[in-house]
Amino acid sequence: MNISMLSKALPHRFNLVSIAAVIGIAAAISLPEIGRAAPAPASSASNALAWPVSDGWLAQMRQAGMRGDRSQIRRMVEIFQNPPGSAGIDVAHNTRLVLLRPLAQLDATEALPALEAVIQSDPFKPFPPSPYAEFEDNQEVIAASKVVKARILAQSNVQGVTDNQARASAEVKRFFQELGQTPESLNTVVASYKAADRQHLEATHYNPDYRSDVVPVELFAMRELADMAYRDRYRGFASLPDVARVDFKQDDGSALKVRLAPLPREQRIAVLVNELDELRPAKNLDGRRAQLLADEGPAALPVIAVKTQDFKAHPGQYRKKLGGQFGENLGCLSVLVDTQKRITDAADDDAAAKPQVSGEEAHAAYPQQFAPAY
Repeated sequence: MNISMLSKALPHRFNLVSIAAVIGIAAAISLPEIGRAAPAPASSASNALAWPVSDGWLAQMRQAGMRGDRSQIRRMVEIFQNPPGSAGIDVAHNTRLVLLRPLAQLDATEALPALEAVIQSDPFKPFPPSPYAEFEDNQEVIAASKVVKARILAQSNVQGVTDNQARASAEVKRFFQELGQTPESLNTVVASYKAADRQHLEATHYNPDYRSDVVPVELFAMRELADMAYRDRYRGFASLPDVARVDFKQDDGSALKVRLAPLPREQRIAVLVNELDELRPAKNLDGRRAQLLADEGPAALPVIAVKTQDFKAHPGQYRKKLGGQFGENLGCLSVLVDTQKRITDAADDDAAAKPQVSGEEAHAAYPQQFAPAY
């Protein structure tokens, strides 16, 4: 079965990180050195599909959001308005979700018309160019776009405020106003959503990141507030009165970001790598930590390299530490190797390139981030 057929056979909500990590375990035993990315698929003369983005380019954009680099905003907006499409139902949906994060972090007012167009769209009609997009996907992109629009308006409205605490307080107030939400409304809806997810997990035994239903606006809002704390220059963001009332513990990814927010970059990277090492197998395939590591860019490579080389040199010690069973901690190793590749791919990719691939090739290689919604 080729990748195209496999992706159609798998449930839409299945976490692709789990698949990638399991496949990567065997390769991770013979750890590759840090190097250049694999070449892009060859062009197809019969191809009618323009494939404007790649995994590496999307990783670049997320890193640009963390750095505050606004040079790619115009291109981000262009791709958000016209994302790649293929026979795969996830492509446009995932691409838009990935780009929403840096657009929010960069106060990209240039994106507001594009966001508004999505918000006002009919969720029952697929967004071009993907005729396969599901109603649930459309709902999620609309919900996430509403939240990112609120954050951009909140942040751009206080750009002249020089006091960090005053600016952060004003951002939070405007953010809640734009969404018509309160900390308590976020907590109530997210609690209900997470309870349904837990029931689904118990019934199906899917991994903990599996979504049983459409992610609601309130959960996207909670995650956006967590990212504002993580990205913000004001280290006390999570302690602001309205933010402190939000129960981030209900969402693992949000709680992780809020916990790491006060730490300097070098310490955040070290914590992420060490926690991947210490987690049990079910959470070793943890896209949230892997995504945050990839977002840190080349600064994370030395720490990842030390840990992966230690895995390679002392596999018996790692198996013994977590129970002694073969493969107990190899999920972590494969995720670290994959994160390493995403960072080097981002460094190698030409942000201006527009490679062409056929529909089947696109299905096998479309951009896929670890955890695009975080």
